[in-house]
Amino acid sequence: MTDRESMYESVDDALRRLESDIEPAECHGMLCGMLCSPLHFDADLWLRHVTGYPETPVAPDSLPAEALAELARDTLTAMNTDDFSFNLLLPADERPLSLRTAALGGWCRGFLSGFGLTRPDMTQLSRDSREFLADLGRISQVDNREHAAEVAENSFFEIVEYARMGTMLLREETRFAVDAERGNESLH
Repeated sequence: MTDRESMYESVDDALRRLESDIEPAECHGMLCGMLCSPLHFDADLWLRHVTGYPETPVAPDSLPAEALAELARDTLTAMNTDDFSFNLLLPADERPLSLRTAALGGWCRGFLSGFGLTRPDMTQLSRDSREFLADLGRISQVDNREHAAEVAENSFFEIVEYARMGTMLLREETRFAVDAERGNESLH
């Protein structure tokens, strides 16, 4: 079992224990969307969003919270490295294409939900970033019927790669904007 498969199963187990109605891919998408926001990442807000805003917060030392904290740490580390190690948390490549396609749609919905949760000023984003977010909206509505053609498999990998690279570029853009804003504040 690969590290990615192990992480997917760990997050799936954590979400079930927390009685969340979302899948691991959507959870990861929410996390990535929030990490791409120009605002400081709020792990508690992410956990509340993932679990449907329960009245009782998730105990930080619980096993499910630890699994999700590991996901957040690993994702942030991958996003902050220059080795392009960041990947979407999706079911293993050996799983049926229909399952992976549905998970990709969930990841995109989660990303948009997490990014939108921080209420970013969309006018501050580049045209490419705004187009990327619109594309994620279209991908999130993907039809997950089983496709037997190899073309569908190749297209799936291309779309995953597009989402992966777009996420890294958006993260860099928003990090640059935050750094520039902080620099302007220090000049006053």
